[in-house]
Amino acid sequence: MPEPIVFISRNRIVEGRRGEFETAYAHAVDLIRVTKPETAVFAAYADETGAEVRVVHVFPDADAMAFHFEGSADRSASAAQLIAPIGFEVYGQAPFVAIDQLRREASAAGASVEVLPASLGGFLRGPGHV
Repeated sequence: MPEPIVFISRNRIVEGRRGEFETAYAHAVDLIRVTKPETAVFAAYADETGAEVRVVHVFPDADAMAFHFEGSADRSASAAQLIAPIGFEVYGQAPFVAIDQLRREASAAGASVEVLPASLGGFLRGPGHV
């Protein structure tokens, strides 16, 4: 059985642009909900100061993550005026294409990439399961 993959992007919100980011993120939520049905979680959390945001993504398997990453370079570029990457964290056996893209983006932004590929087990429940 495939192991879930968790991907967290850590970003600094450009000063004075939080409201614009929140509007853009709401549009991204709608887009991802409709176009990336295998993305199990797509949720953002701001720190207490409102200066940083983490976007948490969860995928049931590597194929779902690879599909999510299709077009993500364009999505990231469109957000570049609103947020700047601080780092990326990937937990699980992520596809090479996703890790490669994250490393390129991190290198360009002076951000970090941390990959923890060795799952020790776990599960991902689908909707309606208790």
